[in-house]
Amino acid sequence: MGPVREEYKGHRIELRVRGDRGARGAEAEQGEGLELLIDDEVVRYGRLPDGRYALHEYAYDWSNDLTDLARKAIEYRDRAGEMRAKQNRDKEG
Repeated sequence: MGPVREEYKGHRIELRVRGDRGARGAEAEQGEGLELLIDDEVVRYGRLPDGRYALHEYAYDWSNDLTDLARKAIEYRDRAGEMRAKQNRDKEG
């Protein structure tokens, strides 16, 4: 399995098999041994007992699809950034 790349709202999502210890074949297809990157930064994730994925930094949503979960995390980050910027503007104004 080669890396899977996607652009989403100006951010880059990449799924790739981990380095030398990476899984191959069926393991990679099931999401085992995959590394998730958003904007070239590794994002830690885990599996719930039912098999869905959850991101360590964004545990509010779960999904069977890591790319879908990365999109939700990007939307959350963007909204949080907008709220912080608005708060800063309100403090200054």
